[in-house]
Amino acid sequence: MSGSVASPAEHAGARSSITNDQAAQKHPWRFWAITIALSLTGLLSTIEGTIITSALPTITKALGGSSAYIWVPNAYFLASLAILPLIAQASDIFGRRPLLLMAVALFILGSGLCGGATSMRMLIAARTVQGLGGGAIALLINTVVTDLVPLRERGKYMAWIQMTATIGAALGPFLGGLITDHSTWRWVFYLNIPIGGAAFVALFLFLHLNYERDQTWKQRLGRLDIAGNAIFIAAIIAVLIALTWGGTIYDWGTYHIVVPIVLGFVGIGLFITFEWTISKEPSFPCSTVSNRTSIAALILCFTHSICVYWTFYFLPIYFQAVRGVSAMRSGINTLPVFAGIPPFAILGGLLLSKLGRYKPLHFLGFIPLTIAMSLFSLLNANSSTAAWVCFQLLCSVGAGLLSGITLPAMQAPLDESLVAVTTGVWSFARGFGSVWGVTIPSAIYNNECRKNARSITNPAIAHYLTGGRAYEYSTKAFLDSIQDPASREQVVQVFQKSLRTVWLVAIAFAGLGLLVTLVEREVKLRDKLNTKFGLDEKGGDESSDKV
Repeated sequence: MSGSVASPAEHAGARSSITNDQAAQKHPWRFWAITIALSLTGLLSTIEGTIITSALPTITKALGGSSAYIWVPNAYFLASLAILPLIAQASDIFGRRPLLLMAVALFILGSGLCGGATSMRMLIAARTVQGLGGGAIALLINTVVTDLVPLRERGKYMAWIQMTATIGAALGPFLGGLITDHSTWRWVFYLNIPIGGAAFVALFLFLHLNYERDQTWKQRLGRLDIAGNAIFIAAIIAVLIALTWGGTIYDWGTYHIVVPIVLGFVGIGLFITFEWTISKEPSFPCSTVSNRTSIAALILCFTHSICVYWTFYFLPIYFQAVRGVSAMRSGINTLPVFAGIPPFAILGGLLLSKLGRYKPLHFLGFIPLTIAMSLFSLLNANSSTAAWVCFQLLCSVGAGLLSGITLPAMQAPLDESLVAVTTGVWSFARGFGSVWGVTIPSAIYNNECRKNARSITNPAIAHYLTGGRAYEYSTKAFLDSIQDPASREQVVQVFQKSLRTVWLVAIAFAGLGLLVTLVEREVKLRDKLNTKFGLDEKGGDESSDKV
């Protein structure tokens, strides 16, 4: 495929087109029912994305596993990333509805298995199942939104769904701390079952979309890019294994890390080559990254995700390991960083719809985000409440503004026929960023704690902060177990100094995003909807497909 934008006339026969006047009309009730159902589904996955941040040290302590704790979030991210190209392509072939229902069901199953885990290995395996559902949910929610509203209006509706999702993200750390402090950590996962059940019912009742029904299931299965996705999955697994092990289990320079990361990136190169030269129906066509604006939007999505997850996972560590507060209290203390995201996400979406310009909004979003990363490095045991509240609010301004406006920028230069594919690539960039946003600071933190632990005079206490176990012991319970006040202060200083390095590195990623905004090209956002997956007003029976 080429990277040029096809004329709407080329697709007029197969798709419905909505004019400006039509777009301005009120949406039918089914549209709003679907929007609410999608919001509830987004709430499901985002609560899980952050609830574990304040509960992870407690879970790790209960199940053991030492440095294996890093696989609890990363198994989820690995599974959710690996299936994205396949799900994006399958949604074009089989339709959005059956895949989204299957994703929610899989997520509920994984949540139940996580709650019943009796070992770290079982929990990691269950998180993989949960991640398969969660990754598909995140992708398909955004894909359905792009099917329902024109490009210029997407930021507004994505912001609405993002707001609901962010409420879930805001509640996550608090709920995680509340549950681990007053109940069993297992309810961190069991909580998803009733929410997931409600989301499934809502989607089943209201999510009825158009899609092509003129092929049999056998013909559709034959269209899937199985070979390309097999290469992609193997490559991503290799890369994420290296990122997970690096600095925690093995040093970065050892063959345990170098070999899988080299094989992984070689595999990604083979995947791209296969997709662009051999595959008859690629899940990653070259046209999706054939212009600088789409590439820039992907980098912005990637760096934004890194910074957000960096903050989500390491602000609780500051409060628990440096301030010495409980998991529940750390969840409360991190509410400011989440509280500002919903209103600024809505503001970003409204400004995008009003102005039709994304480049200045991207630039304005990365400025406070970069400043916030810098300010976080100043936090210490004596920082005032006003300081850490204001720093978090500043971070939430940038994170919120950017949350719903990078995907429309990526799609602006591309044809509407690439909606699912581009959403899949964008979702991968966001998900891959979240992996880096957890793995990199974790590796830095554990490595810095190991080096700084030399300043602890009691070798028995210093031993707990070596071997990649510093994150596991960054809790109030560990600090309270240290009877000697001098040794406790030394441990706090180790945590504080190590976190400072973590935040200083974060500045580089936020700064990179700020610089990339300068190379974007402003492309006019289309105000017509041109899709074959629009709203099925009749609520058609999707079980009537050919066999």
